[in-house]
Amino acid sequence: MAKPFIETAGLSPADEVRGVTPENVFASISGVVRPLVLRGYCDHFPAVQAGMDSPRAMAEYLLENYSGNPVIGCFGSAETDGRVFYNGDMSGFNFDSRRVPLGELLDDILGSSGSDRAPMRYMPSSEIRYWFPEFAAANDAGVSEACPVGSLWLGNRVRVAAHYDFPNNLACNIAGKRRFTLLPPDQVANLYPGPLEFAPGGQEISLVDFHHPDFDRFPRFREALANAQVAELEPGDALFIPGMWWHHVESLDTLNVLYTHWWRDSEAYMGRPTNALLHAVLGLRNLPEHQRKAWKALFDYYIFDAGEGASDHIEARAQGILEQPLSLDAAMQLRAKLQNDLKR
Repeated sequence: MAKPFIETAGLSPADEVRGVTPENVFASISGVVRPLVLRGYCDHFPAVQAGMDSPRAMAEYLLENYSGNPVIGCFGSAETDGRVFYNGDMSGFNFDSRRVPLGELLDDILGSSGSDRAPMRYMPSSEIRYWFPEFAAANDAGVSEACPVGSLWLGNRVRVAAHYDFPNNLACNIAGKRRFTLLPPDQVANLYPGPLEFAPGGQEISLVDFHHPDFDRFPRFREALANAQVAELEPGDALFIPGMWWHHVESLDTLNVLYTHWWRDSEAYMGRPTNALLHAVLGLRNLPEHQRKAWKALFDYYIFDAGEGASDHIEARAQGILEQPLSLDAAMQLRAKLQNDLKR
């Protein structure tokens, strides 16, 4: 197993349970707001069994379930030390990406497995329905009632910078050992996130190298570490990551495969909260401080502190977009208004 950065030994382990299965998973994670390791959750999956056999057997299993559509392959040099990141001046990334047949990418990964300094090779999250249409039925994680987006990620010894995802995630570790360093949402300022609109995986990432943290440049990262948890996953384990938790991910073996299931706790017609953040950057951030504070009070009143019944003092027929929960019709009208307003 790859040696973690020096502070890992002092971090708290993530909570874990045994005996959770796809048949009882929702009862086990209902109301859970911290990461939770599910030991042995998916060790019965045919895909996990193939990976237990050998990396080559894992590759063959993936190819058996492959649609034939070219995948996105990401190719970085050995000098990256497996870290998926920006290039030196942050004008681009430290890898190239192109569409390739899955077999070509797998052969590249397995062909360099004996090298002490193998080049970075990986396939980012790729939706099951398009690239591996038979995989989900054979490896059922038991969360279909949540209508998740199921995706596969594969690669060699790759490090994905700390980032967060809006949806909840049940991540099934199919092949290879994997280490997650997990940090709660309130640590965002201590993680020094990079650009909002330009990041290697599309989601903003921490600029701190977790293997070689520069505490002179990022002094608050020590506080982040004080609040961090670590989850070490074996093949067949799963990790439930509540939405918005930051996670730094290290793949530790020759061929690593992760099967993720993303779902949200609100209706899809509500849109992505990221859109609200971007709109706030546009409309609020450049206001004078006293006006920003005024808008903060409004956001607290209407959004962050608006519990159930907060608009009961308004006649029901007059509540409009303040009704809870927001109906589909009201949501569609609001979306249309916002789209029209943004055109002005």
